[in-house]
Amino acid sequence: MGKIGPGDFSKYQKLLKVIQDKKSGLGWDGKDPLDRLVVFTERIETLKFLEENLKRDLKLKENQITILHGGLSDIEQQDIVDSFGKEEAPIRLLLASDVASEGINLHFLSHKMIHFDIPWSLMVFQQRNGRIDRYGQEREPTIVYLMTESRNEDIQGDTRILDLLIDKDDQAVKNIGDPSALMGVYDIELEENITAKAIEDNLTTQDFESRLQAAAVDPLAILWGEEEVPTGQATDESKRRMPSLFPDDFAYLREAVDYIRRVQPVQAEFDDEQKTANITAPAELENRFKFLPREAWPEDGRFVLSADRKEIMKEIKRSRKEEKVWPKIHLLWEQHPVMNWVNDKVVAAFGRNQAPVLNLNGGLQPGESIFIMSGLVPNRKGHPLVHRWFGIQFINDAFVSIIDMEDVLKRTEIHRKQYPNKGVEVDTSSLKKLIPLAVEKAYEWMKVRRDAFEEVINEKLDAQYKELERLKARKYTQLEFRFSQNGSAAQIVLDRKEKEQREIDRIFDEYLDWIQETMTTEKLPYIRVVSVLKGGW
Repeated sequence: MGKIGPGDFSKYQKLLKVIQDKKSGLGWDGKDPLDRLVVFTERIETLKFLEENLKRDLKLKENQITILHGGLSDIEQQDIVDSFGKEEAPIRLLLASDVASEGINLHFLSHKMIHFDIPWSLMVFQQRNGRIDRYGQEREPTIVYLMTESRNEDIQGDTRILDLLIDKDDQAVKNIGDPSALMGVYDIELEENITAKAIEDNLTTQDFESRLQAAAVDPLAILWGEEEVPTGQATDESKRRMPSLFPDDFAYLREAVDYIRRVQPVQAEFDDEQKTANITAPAELENRFKFLPREAWPEDGRFVLSADRKEIMKEIKRSRKEEKVWPKIHLLWEQHPVMNWVNDKVVAAFGRNQAPVLNLNGGLQPGESIFIMSGLVPNRKGHPLVHRWFGIQFINDAFVSIIDMEDVLKRTEIHRKQYPNKGVEVDTSSLKKLIPLAVEKAYEWMKVRRDAFEEVINEKLDAQYKELERLKARKYTQLEFRFSQNGSAAQIVLDRKEKEQREIDRIFDEYLDWIQETMTTEKLPYIRVVSVLKGGW
């Protein structure tokens, strides 16, 4: 029996037709540098076959087609990905194994993808498609699935199962859903086992679909309130957003810089229409960039920050055409080092154990005061897990209630209403006496928030611990099976087996420690008096 050549390989011939045919296929010829193609397959030998034959049949030059697989070094893989996203690079066609299905961006110049073979895991579908169908993609992604049809009735049942996986993945993409939620296991190997079991049991597509529906969790349905939150899932407490006194980051930055200018010179210009800020960085800001690439610091030390995300995407696209790929315009958002510097300068305006007192004539009743408090419950690493702003209300120095920050803003409108400053000195002696009680009430209130968070997160952690133990047991079983087949000397086998077992223990122990350090809350919340709102003059 001779080898099947590319001329007799019907699936390969179908691939050529899909790539080249303008009516029924992609109509792709590799001439347009802005239209690049990605083909996924699972096996290295298939990659080599496709590279050799597609280069000839599509009349591509040596440097216009390349393969990406796990046998390449990290540097080689990254060089290929970088070239695929640069307009001046000659590469046109990328043949990739599933090493390229997660964590890399292929969408800058490509919106076309072909699955040469069909994975048995919806997570792999999601990871592959996500390379081109992601934020920043400017064109409608075109994704083609190549299925092998069989005349054998026994095998036809197998292909119908794979057809259903393709259909489910396509539905999830169109509905902006998560295809991996359909199987409910969130593990590639387990999903492949589910598919294999369905084929082994000779399930009909209807039976397999029913099995999937029984395991599925639809996050969007939960979000819209169409389904109840499953036990251990996120609650309203974990979806809260912090209230703000400013309409957006641009408005905050402008106000903050104007305030900083009272104590030190700051060269800054603001364009209200374009939502753009030009800020010359002071020397003290440079230290905040020491852990970032050198290209992030502008040559002239002048930052251009924009809140217009469309403009930022244009700038990213433009920068990719140049040798230095760092954009000249940065996104204006709360985590930018310039914003962090501004935050610190504003906070430093008040000394230790100091907070501003705002006299709201007409905003609050005479004799009424509201202590604006910040309550934070961190994890063991000091990162915030629960963070809330709220008000402690007093009338005539007597505690009345605790008010959500949203309700404080609704009532006082301090985020949009201008209160006149008459320059009258405020008597703070009575307010100082209320601080211990305000802090005590804040502690009690935040402990309730912490307990509510713990109730949700502990159930999740218990489930995670059980899942880790199950996965660890599977790894042990695989280890036993693999070394039972090893024909080497007994002592050599035992040494290798113990070494790999210790590595399994190390990986799982480190991950378990990370979960505990990250998701275990400290018992006592951190309380800070942010400001005090006072009624009357």
